[in-house]
Amino acid sequence: MKKVTIICFVFYSMIAKSQIGPTPMDPKQNVIQLALLLDVSNSMDGLIDQAKAELWSIVNEASKASKYGQEATLEIGLYEYGRSTLTAKSGYIKKLLDFTTDLDTISEVLFGLKTQGGDEYCGAVIEQSLSDLNWSTEDKVYKVIFIAGNEPFNQGTIDYNSSCGLAVNKNITINTIHCGDSALGVSQFWKNGADIAHGKYFYINQNAAFNDVETPYDSLIKIYNDSVNNTYWEYGNKGIEYKNNQSKQDKNAEKMGKSIATKRAISKSKISKYNNAKWDANDAYTADSTWIYKVQESTLPDKLKGKTPIQKKQILDQNGKDRSRYAKEIGKLSRERDVYIKNKIEADLKLNSERTLGKALILAIREQGIAKGFEFAE
Repeated sequence: MKKVTIICFVFYSMIAKSQIGPTPMDPKQNVIQLALLLDVSNSMDGLIDQAKAELWSIVNEASKASKYGQEATLEIGLYEYGRSTLTAKSGYIKKLLDFTTDLDTISEVLFGLKTQGGDEYCGAVIEQSLSDLNWSTEDKVYKVIFIAGNEPFNQGTIDYNSSCGLAVNKNITINTIHCGDSALGVSQFWKNGADIAHGKYFYINQNAAFNDVETPYDSLIKIYNDSVNNTYWEYGNKGIEYKNNQSKQDKNAEKMGKSIATKRAISKSKISKYNNAKWDANDAYTADSTWIYKVQESTLPDKLKGKTPIQKKQILDQNGKDRSRYAKEIGKLSRERDVYIKNKIEADLKLNSERTLGKALILAIREQGIAKGFEFAE
């Protein structure tokens, strides 16, 4: 009888566990860390332009990633290499950004890039990015380096074999992007570098013009984007600086083309990805409901100054609802826009299919992310 009781207990325990479902995902494992290493020598103007134009397509693709229904966090780090004004001691390498989720800052740095000839040391910039960036120690995090350039991969005193091997030891994938002919990239060891680090080898035309495809949805998305911007209320000593940068990056995207501005607006509508708690009152309050008691009254936006805590909560709650409503409208229009492009533009006009930086990143992110246990929404 005792044996039967034990068996029944185990049986019902198994049923109970199956009904509970999988253990919630540790947020530390639900992360994509992406380091972008860009050759900024004289011939790379087209590459830099592609990075500026396709940033928002890359962000939008990564924003589709999730594990167990929880959206992934995207962190981007950025290096330049091959600039002659940098010192030989530095290997003509400069870290531009530590891993960050601040999309406006990423855009600002990219749009500030200029090219200038120099020596391009791939092994050295890979090694530096491996040591300088705060890489996660979690094996389930998708950790990836994308390095793009056009000179031989084996230049410099630091052997790329060693750098790529170190990446493997850290569970970091390296994808190489040769700007030019495929066969030349293979002969100059770009493919070998990717093979060593379990990544993919791409070759692209860095001077290919991106397709600024306008759709009937772009104008309305812009209107909603302006409404979203109005829900960002700066606070703190540097609040106005960050708010102005938000506007500046909108204008930078518009200069690249109407579709680029639309893609940036879509990225900003993904509220969980476009978080500005360090300067925006609504994001700060959402992250910590006690923020209204901690922040200095003098640094608050005018809409909140002189208000009681209850009034502040009511105002912020309403502002958050407004932002969510505008963001949902952009999301809806974005999905309709995607269908329009796929069914009308791509099918009827057969858009230029030349390989670009953004296309290489998007392909690798999806393929390698799935291998790391991420799911990607369509």
